[in-house]
Amino acid sequence: MEIEQLKRKNFFMPDATRGAVRNLTTKQLEETGTEAIVVNTLHLLIHPGPNIVFKLGGIKKMMGWKGLVLTDSGGFQVFSLIHSGKWKGKVHSNGATFKSPKEGNTYELTPESTIDIQMKIGSDVMVTLDDCRDSVITRKEAEISVERTIEWAKRGKEHFEKKYGGRRKTGKLLTSVVQGAKYLDLREKCAKELVKVGFDGYNFGGYVVDNNGDLVLDEMKTVIENVPKDTIRYTMGVGKPEDIIAANKLGYNLFDTVLVTRNARHGTLYTSEGVVKIDNSSMALDKGPVDPNCSCECCTNYTRAYLHHMFKAGEATAQTLATIHNLTYYQSLIKELNSSVIEE
Repeated sequence: MEIEQLKRKNFFMPDATRGAVRNLTTKQLEETGTEAIVVNTLHLLIHPGPNIVFKLGGIKKMMGWKGLVLTDSGGFQVFSLIHSGKWKGKVHSNGATFKSPKEGNTYELTPESTIDIQMKIGSDVMVTLDDCRDSVITRKEAEISVERTIEWAKRGKEHFEKKYGGRRKTGKLLTSVVQGAKYLDLREKCAKELVKVGFDGYNFGGYVVDNNGDLVLDEMKTVIENVPKDTIRYTMGVGKPEDIIAANKLGYNLFDTVLVTRNARHGTLYTSEGVVKIDNSSMALDKGPVDPNCSCECCTNYTRAYLHHMFKAGEATAQTLATIHNLTYYQSLIKELNSSVIEE
């Protein structure tokens, strides 16, 4: 697929955190209609390590994946874990130093090293390091976050161009992250300064929903109004179907969330008739498909009753079929958005 389509079309990227969407083979993933995925830089840094991924030919060759791959910078995961106190570490002017709680090794992410890691992973689209914070922070903290994010983005781009020749030599796209928390003027400032630097895409950073689970629409509007329309406009972590539709109406075109596959593993399925809780007792004798308007492997071959039984029995196949269905549903939604057939 031509990488430039990421600027022109809508895409939903399942989270293939460590190089796989949980419970699915790469072939099963392809059959859902998925064309692009996002892999987690932080987790691949910790295991198996970027050098091993590189020696094995990159993440695409490892997975046998023919579609597009976006790597995040690791910023959201590291900083959120450090700021929450879950991981021992420190965010500083040069990036972040942290200790993995699993094997105890110490790592450092800088604007330059995160580019090096993503290059070794071999993704098509990379993200510059940003200083991610919680939405509920003081203005002073938000100002620091914005200044660091802008500076780190500049350093990341400069490193990408000087060491690797940039997009011209690598063919890869480089995107940046717009921070600013709830402060609209800071969101605007961050977006405008990043546009001056020049990137292939601009990503809504931080938390896209508030404590009530509602989209932070004012912040999202501020960002989208201050970035070019002919670039990637990625709103990180938008999950519910109605939220994707709302974000798309604002102008965003790239989406990802763990919600789709995580909910599938817990028996929550998205359908054209609404959300279905497959483990509810009402499903026990339901001979219909999960979604009569879906042609995925699950809906074509199995009944709600069968899937209900397998979930109750603890069969792993239930999670696989549910994941296949949810991803197929989401990709169908994206196709509708690209065809402009969703009614307001």
